[in-house]
Amino acid sequence: MHEDISATNIIKILETPSIEQMRAAAEWLANYDSTPDLQLALYSLLKQQIIPQQRGGLLAIAYTESIVPNNIKGVMMIKPGNNLLIESSDYSATESLLAIAVRENCPHRVFTSALVKSWIRPLLLKHYSLQREYDQFVMICTQPSIGGEGRWALPQDFEALQAYAIAYSTERGSGSLNYDWDSLIKQRMIAVLENSGQIVSIVRYSATKRDAFIIAPFTFSKFRRQGFAQKLLAFLIGELLKEYSAVKLWVDEDNLPACALYHSLGFQQVRHCYTGYFTS
Repeated sequence: MHEDISATNIIKILETPSIEQMRAAAEWLANYDSTPDLQLALYSLLKQQIIPQQRGGLLAIAYTESIVPNNIKGVMMIKPGNNLLIESSDYSATESLLAIAVRENCPHRVFTSALVKSWIRPLLLKHYSLQREYDQFVMICTQPSIGGEGRWALPQDFEALQAYAIAYSTERGSGSLNYDWDSLIKQRMIAVLENSGQIVSIVRYSATKRDAFIIAPFTFSKFRRQGFAQKLLAFLIGELLKEYSAVKLWVDEDNLPACALYHSLGFQQVRHCYTGYFTS
């Protein structure tokens, strides 16, 4: 086991955690109510019993004394494509975790909480140029909404799903074109809404043990402002609350139409997070 000691005498950094140590980090993240993307990424790895280094990524844990939830001070994950996910409760831990990311020639995309943003952004600007950034709300819903319409995606929806991936990536500047649609369909992790036999709105979700997270809702441009997104999201929320205690999402603070839509569905703002894109 390789350990690096940070600049302080208190914070230690573990770069090669075991599955059991990853579970402790996941528990800390859940209890700390931390950055959604990091919670989801770590839970997915644990569900598949995958250590990030086996997939070209990296996971580091900042801690004191031993790696148990009460002693953890921060968690950082580097995903393929130079995506940095980081959460911390301590400035020194943040600084030490970021030093590892810089050593690995990361980040390109940074996702973190508002607190860590206040620490990490000045440090990032010493090494990288800012391309664009977004302050975001994290929102939660615990009650189903009325008026839901939609269904789970089916194999015959593949063409529409691929069109969704392309349109979302083009319009939002993020996302992938290489989703495993078969797996998402089989696990019922993507929902669609049809109008006159045509799929007009699509939304995915992911989940941790306790909560579900709505991801990348999208209505094709010529069908917007007709209430389709609200109907599909109401359907998905109702389905998810049968299994999970809460449904969460994150949205850009300046995306006022989306914020209004989520409020109409019963979502409440609970905290802030941050996404920044940087280049060398």
